[in-house]
Amino acid sequence: MAFEAPLPLDGIRVLDCSRVYAGPIASMLLGDLGADIWKLEPPNGDETRGWGPSWGDPVDRRSAYFASVNRNKRSLVVNLKTDAGRALLDRLAATCDILLHNYQPSVAAQLGLDADRLRSVHPHLVLATIGGFPGDGDAGERPAYDLVAQAFSGLMSVTGEPFGGPMKVGVALLDLTAGLQAAIGALAGLIARERGRPGLGASVSLIESGVASLTNVLGHHLATGEEPRRWGTGHPDIVPYQVFAARDGHVVVAVGNDAQFERLLAVLELEPDPRLADNEGRLAGRDELVPQLAVRIGEWSRDELVAALTQADVPAGPVNSVSEALAAMEAAHDGAWVQEADGVRLAPAPIRVDGRRLPLRNPPPPFGAHTNEILREAGLDIGEIAALRAAGVIG
Repeated sequence: MAFEAPLPLDGIRVLDCSRVYAGPIASMLLGDLGADIWKLEPPNGDETRGWGPSWGDPVDRRSAYFASVNRNKRSLVVNLKTDAGRALLDRLAATCDILLHNYQPSVAAQLGLDADRLRSVHPHLVLATIGGFPGDGDAGERPAYDLVAQAFSGLMSVTGEPFGGPMKVGVALLDLTAGLQAAIGALAGLIARERGRPGLGASVSLIESGVASLTNVLGHHLATGEEPRRWGTGHPDIVPYQVFAARDGHVVVAVGNDAQFERLLAVLELEPDPRLADNEGRLAGRDELVPQLAVRIGEWSRDELVAALTQADVPAGPVNSVSEALAAMEAAHDGAWVQEADGVRLAPAPIRVDGRRLPLRNPPPPFGAHTNEILREAGLDIGEIAALRAAGVIG
């Protein structure tokens, strides 16, 4: 169903000075909800424009990586390393509600993006920032990509097979969590401003977001003092809760309570054992129970077992390939899950508002495609735009 009413953030304008991944994830979420995102890029563009294969004309510099987190935005190019560029930044910021960036503090100061200056010049502006490492001084200056954050935060130490080496998650998970948290912080700032508390800023670091994302693993460590370890696909506190090999693929079985375990045994035609009737017993008997389940599960085909467990109300599912997962989404939405614009095919925003899918209003923008358009909306006239371009301030 098309979204005909105004989107939730319709009328909100965001000056997005971030690049790479966590910041663009935050601004994309705000754009999905209806905010007008001005993606301010340096003269060489967002680094991810060159990461991986391109969609369409290479001149547009829209790599698949870039496209995945830059829908519903417009791009302008401004050189903030010039005095005129920083003056232009202020003219743009004066018309915006949120400013987002993920530069290191010293670089932000050089580009006119330091928090104290922005708050003094633009008290109406909600500032949302994403850093690498937490802390002030040298600590806050340390850059961090997602891989560094996954390692430093401890996430890699609990990811992978028990006797293997540390492993990263297959996607940039901590970029994603930090981006989500920055977007939430920005929205909180907007609400605070509407309630008469201007100047509220929100900041998050990849590392701190990563440590906080350990949730139950960190909670276990805080409660017991024990060092968490890798469990592969298993779970330290729940059994059975892991991947099993079927005849022709893999399935996950996620038993969360004793009644589900009884139904699992019934499907697999295994006799109940009183010692394993509750989760405490199953934890103690993990080494005996899991091999028994593995043998019986290995006799089933993947899809037949998933169907039988689903029918019995036992949480389970296939370990899908990416193409299988995509096909499942298409099937669930009558073949209309992937969105396409300007030749670029993208996953949609997963949030639904009033039961309706959020629209793809703008494809990932070609590099600098909206510079003139945005500057005119910010109040610059044709002569001013021409002079800035002649001086190399804008692209």
